[in-house]
Amino acid sequence: MEVGPLIREDFVSFDKEDNVSSMIGMLKSKKKRSGLVFDKKKFLGIVEDKRLLKSRFDATNTKILKLVKKIPLVSEHLDIIEAAYLMHQSNVNFLPVGKGKKIVGVLYGLDVIRRGAELDQLKNIKVNDVKLSKPSKLKNTDKIATAISIMFNERVEQIPVLVDGKLGGIISFRDVLKKYDIFPAKREVGGYNSWNLTRAFTSNRPEMDKLPVESFSTMDSVAVIGPEEELFKGIDLMYQNNLTNLVVVKNDEILGLLTLKNILRRIGSLKIPKNFNIKFIGLRKTSLEPYQKYNIERIAANESFKLQRAIHNDFDITLHIKEYNKSGRQQKFSVHMRLEYPGQIITSEQDDWDIETAVRKTFNNAKNATKKKFKGDSPREKPYE
Repeated sequence: MEVGPLIREDFVSFDKEDNVSSMIGMLKSKKKRSGLVFDKKKFLGIVEDKRLLKSRFDATNTKILKLVKKIPLVSEHLDIIEAAYLMHQSNVNFLPVGKGKKIVGVLYGLDVIRRGAELDQLKNIKVNDVKLSKPSKLKNTDKIATAISIMFNERVEQIPVLVDGKLGGIISFRDVLKKYDIFPAKREVGGYNSWNLTRAFTSNRPEMDKLPVESFSTMDSVAVIGPEEELFKGIDLMYQNNLTNLVVVKNDEILGLLTLKNILRRIGSLKIPKNFNIKFIGLRKTSLEPYQKYNIERIAANESFKLQRAIHNDFDITLHIKEYNKSGRQQKFSVHMRLEYPGQIITSEQDDWDIETAVRKTFNNAKNATKKKFKGDSPREKPYE
């Protein structure tokens, strides 16, 4: 199941020289959590509002570049399980999709889990079969500084709020941003004892720590589900209401949060039966960044799964990758592939300045050669139609 139909073009983008304050304003106005960052036309990575919890800065003077997270472009042919795995491993809620070096759109986490819910492996999964996030609970009278401290120290973006011992709302970092442009300024033992604010709000700084959680929490972003409910119902509830978490409640007791991140982990951990082995030669010797090498391995695995549709037998793949002009600014790559299965050996190769393009074209060449081998065998041709 490929992610192509899920690609969206409604994303926001920033220049690396934009300041953090303008970034937050744009994300708020567009109702987005993430954006793409460029150096003119060159893609640098992504930025998410949740990264504000992990940094110290003056929002009006700090450039977005400080918050950029490097992430590889993924292919429109990426498998849905691979997409969920990559999102979880990278701790992001969206991925940029590229064709060559051009960005054609983005994948959002909610779209990925909604499509993932259609997988046969998830049909009988219950909510309590997924690991729940269990952040500390807050009383509605607790101070906002306590909430921010919990978010930072426990690495969570949302916290349930209790009123007289029962669920009265939920507070998220986005709720704080909607009301004020507040950013953690200094990490000290026990949490945040001071704040760094945008210039427009510095006059109210002394009152910040005194504000109660109930000033920020809301029931508008709260949705409740039982632990025995089917997971696909929870995913649909999240998707329809644009939520990244649900509060799991049983007999008025809050058991935890069903989060987008943990659902991505569940989908990404699904085992795809495979009948192939891949061996890489030369990949570790290249000057590619670790995340680029990882991406090549995932691309090869994804393309090999597609070959399974035609090769109904065990097969082995050897990919020999060479890099030229290592000392120069731009490297050229060559990929040589040897595909072996009972009674057949197929070879293919491709050169390109972009390693991902070279790998994909090498596999495409192998697929075309495989189709010729199976020509006339209609059941085996269908996957390529």
